[in-house]
Amino acid sequence: MFSFKKIRLFIFLNVIMALPSVSSWAYIPKEGSVSALLSPLIMQSEFQSKSNAINNPYFGGLSLIAQGDVNDSGSLEIGLFHFDKLYYMTSGNQEITEKVELVHVTLGYRYWMNSIFSISLAFSSAYSIGNPQVVSSQFPVGQEIKTSAHDTTEYGFDLSLETELWTNTQSSVIADTRYYYSVTPKESEKANHYLIQIGYKQLIQNKKTN
Repeated sequence: MFSFKKIRLFIFLNVIMALPSVSSWAYIPKEGSVSALLSPLIMQSEFQSKSNAINNPYFGGLSLIAQGDVNDSGSLEIGLFHFDKLYYMTSGNQEITEKVELVHVTLGYRYWMNSIFSISLAFSSAYSIGNPQVVSSQFPVGQEIKTSAHDTTEYGFDLSLETELWTNTQSSVIADTRYYYSVTPKESEKANHYLIQIGYKQLIQNKKTN
């Protein structure tokens, strides 16, 4: 279930951070231009413990994103994200959370609403690269149920709102908030998450001109 309060908060933060931007600094997509983004990130899984006995902490991570402009209003985007993630699952009145290290990959299209704000929708896949750990469990030892933390691959969609905080002709600072919706959760499992990042964007290829 979507948490609209958090989504509204993330959008509000992006708008506030963009207020100091000046239109002369804003990024303008140009066909053929390619940019790379490197960002530290903070993410949190989307769940609320039934008993309020299980914590839902934030985790840090890192992302690398490539954007290739296809016209003056859109870009193709490939992203690589690395972070730890919690999966929450219930059976009856019992709850469990498991943590696993993930590489999260996205492929999508970014639409520039104006020179400051853009949105994107991407297909995503996540790959576990570590052993899952039980963080909290109300199940008897040895009888824990397995969450998607044990799966090799997970699939879903990423929705992103990106803001250009500061831009010159070659580089910029961006703020990006994301919501991930899993299409492969197990029964009674919460596998969606939120993510926010502030990073550095560098133009690495200019538009080709005749």
